[in-house]
Amino acid sequence: MSGISGSVEQMTQGHLRNVQQLAVFYTGHSNIYAINIAKVKAFIITEEVAINDTPKDTNVIAGIATIRGEPVTLINLDAWLGLPALEVKDYKLIIFCEFNHKKIGFLVKDMLDIVEKTTQELRHTEETNSKITYTTYVKVNNKDELCTVFNAEQLLRDIHWTDDGSDEIKKYVEEKLESSKLILAAEDSGVAREVLSSFFEETGLDYEIYANGTLLIKRLEELNPDKIGMVITDIEMPGTDGYQVASFIKNHKNLSHIPVIVNSSMTTDAVRGKMSQVGVDGFVGKTDISNLFKLTKKFLLR
Repeated sequence: MSGISGSVEQMTQGHLRNVQQLAVFYTGHSNIYAINIAKVKAFIITEEVAINDTPKDTNVIAGIATIRGEPVTLINLDAWLGLPALEVKDYKLIIFCEFNHKKIGFLVKDMLDIVEKTTQELRHTEETNSKITYTTYVKVNNKDELCTVFNAEQLLRDIHWTDDGSDEIKKYVEEKLESSKLILAAEDSGVAREVLSSFFEETGLDYEIYANGTLLIKRLEELNPDKIGMVITDIEMPGTDGYQVASFIKNHKNLSHIPVIVNSSMTTDAVRGKMSQVGVDGFVGKTDISNLFKLTKKFLLR
């Protein structure tokens, strides 16, 4: 667990080498799952924190813990995955994370390892199961075992923590925007692509969305740079990720003037700081439609 220190620096170097660092853990039923280490704030021993049971309409929410003086909603991954939920005391650890500016703790049976995986080793499977982003293999007792990286955006949507429905988008898009320029976006999550499409349709702007950074960069190289009004990119993607997309644009003499907005669920201050060092022009949490509209208006109508 000591590997959490310096994790953002590791993340940055990992992106340069086209790898992701994953915190690998056991669920209550000993299934092997993982989460991107850049989303993790700390690993907490469950019995060392105060946990309050709260009225709830789903067993996915296990209660509220006080961690570092902050209230943190505890998520039972077993329940979300459709498996029987164990008692809170039966989970040894809480993986304390921040998603879209929301503090969340995932109840897990135990940590297994922190590993690096190249994007070629991560198989994208969201189209067949919306709760899974990638699958890969990790070594357990010298054997290759299947490991699943769960889809955080889908989880937040399932517990109704997102403002990404059609009514919410209409509420935050204050007006139609007029621009002759094209917006390009890279986003590997089907949930987030759906939200972005609805957002752009509501604004009336021209846009193209690609499933990864490789396709977006290819399109960038085909277009007249002066016709591109803005680029929106996720960070965590297979192939060319958002860190590499932003670096490519901001270090290219013909493209560096194009505003780059990061749209990511990895919203910790450390991650934002690393992306700012690349030179990105804005950072919004996924499903933060209000701020996405403000930044789009700022850069498209300047």
